[in-house]
Amino acid sequence: MDIRDYRASKDLRAVRRIWKECGWIKNIEEDGTFVEPFFEAADDALVGILDGEAECAVHGANGDITYQDECLPMGGVMAVTTSRVARKRRFAARATAELVARQAISGMAVSALGMFDQGFYNQVGFGTGSYEQHIRFDPATLTIDSDFRPPRRLEAKDFAAVHAAMCHRRRTHGSVSFPNADILKAELNWIEEPFGLGYFDGPNGELTHFIFGTAKAEHGPYEITWQAWQTPTQLFELLALIRSLGDQVYSVSMLEIGDLQIQDLLRQPIRNRLSNEKGEYRSGSDSLAYWQIRMLDLPHCLGKTSLPGPDVRFNLTLTDPIEAQLPPNASWKGIGGEYVVRFGEQSSAESGRDSSLPTLSASVGAFSRLWLGIRPASSLAITDDLQGEESLLNGLDRTVRPPRAHPGWDF
Repeated sequence: MDIRDYRASKDLRAVRRIWKECGWIKNIEEDGTFVEPFFEAADDALVGILDGEAECAVHGANGDITYQDECLPMGGVMAVTTSRVARKRRFAARATAELVARQAISGMAVSALGMFDQGFYNQVGFGTGSYEQHIRFDPATLTIDSDFRPPRRLEAKDFAAVHAAMCHRRRTHGSVSFPNADILKAELNWIEEPFGLGYFDGPNGELTHFIFGTAKAEHGPYEITWQAWQTPTQLFELLALIRSLGDQVYSVSMLEIGDLQIQDLLRQPIRNRLSNEKGEYRSGSDSLAYWQIRMLDLPHCLGKTSLPGPDVRFNLTLTDPIEAQLPPNASWKGIGGEYVVRFGEQSSAESGRDSSLPTLSASVGAFSRLWLGIRPASSLAITDDLQGEESLLNGLDRTVRPPRAHPGWDF
């Protein structure tokens, strides 16, 4: 098994073929607007070689993630694809592990990805993120009474303005950002039947709040895949703008916005859901946890963690399955080991062991979920790889209670 750096001159056509076999693009010539610029924008890209050809491709981009009021460097695993002839040969796991190791060596504190399904990336230490609520509604049922001004149209060519607005949007716990605008440029060019509307209200005419997505047919449904705003006033202007589409559009779908609950702003949501339970323009919502995260630097993550509850100190026996996916001579082999951990106003993690403290045993994926607030310790002890005395679990439940994490950036 040979895994090496992606080289466009040698590997581009093979990567396009892989993406076509995965169903991500329609033909291997579809590179000018997405595949080629997407890989050109990578901070790191690897390919797995079989019989001299690239048969697996992994794409990574560096960004950041918020932990309450703090910001930590984060590596994003943006795409993992394997051809039909290389399945079940561990290419994807090995290449992903190598990418994650490089992110750790480069100084990233965590790594995150969007998963194709639950379970596969657990073998390189990832744990499942929080539920995201995907809501569908008739825009005419929004109860917003705010005014809105005529917006400006946005197209994929406006990617730089859209990217800047995403980077300066209102951010909540667990939100992510990627500084390379070319990543977003490729993403916008990938959208079929795109539409975008926004407002350039910055002090120097910058885009401050917008929506961007897919407009299907005369009556929709419209899918809003990107949105950003900085103030509640801007949010309500966007919602009033969406409401105005209800003269023609019967259905709009989008992820709920950060820590807000869109149902609060809908007229008779239960009635509308029941009356449109089936069909193209149905109303309602679905929950799915589609992203995963793992720590790469435990002391860094805990050093940025401040929690209002009572201090909890314990020994942590941490296991990291990524070690089994990396070559024996790898310079970074994960973060498994023994630590003394404190959760509280000044959290910390230090290598070692204190015989006077209780012990928590966990995989890196499960402990990452606890740290980010995905699920409390007592719940993870039931469904994930985390064990400890009941008194320790109860103490962690009282202290480790950050808000629900929402990335707010599709990756």
